[in-house]
Amino acid sequence: MDRLLKKIKKGEKLVILGIGNRLKMDDGVGSIIAEKLKSLIKNKNIVVIDAENKPENYIGFIKKVNPSIILVIDACDFGASAGNFKIFKIDEIKDITFSTHNISISLLKNFLPEFEIYLLGIQFEKIGFGEKISQSVSDSIEKIINLLKPIL
Repeated sequence: MDRLLKKIKKGEKLVILGIGNRLKMDDGVGSIIAEKLKSLIKNKNIVVIDAENKPENYIGFIKKVNPSIILVIDACDFGASAGNFKIFKIDEIKDITFSTHNISISLLKNFLPEFEIYLLGIQFEKIGFGEKISQSVSDSIEKIINLLKPIL
């Protein structure tokens, strides 16, 4: 994460793409983070998109912005404790049950190959019908926002 944050500080354009379905508990985490980040932006080189569960709808817009880096934020299952988060290069993501939006992330990789794409994956605890986020994932929201604040 530090390497990515240092790169962004150099003035490169960044798109932060929050993905999530807020009606499926922890799955909504990426969308929630994007919504919170929007109110904190002061850097004109950063665009935050709350794509909810349809990130493919923003491919054209992202191409117009022409960022150097795209940071996708999404709930994932990478075998960690609930609430843990990790940065992955998009090439590290295989078509397995990793993200709750595998199809969309694959589409991003295929339709935006000219961009450097990273996934900030947050290990979910519960995915099911409901709007309540687990405490461990909720705690991660504030940690992630605090990590990103210096570049906003």
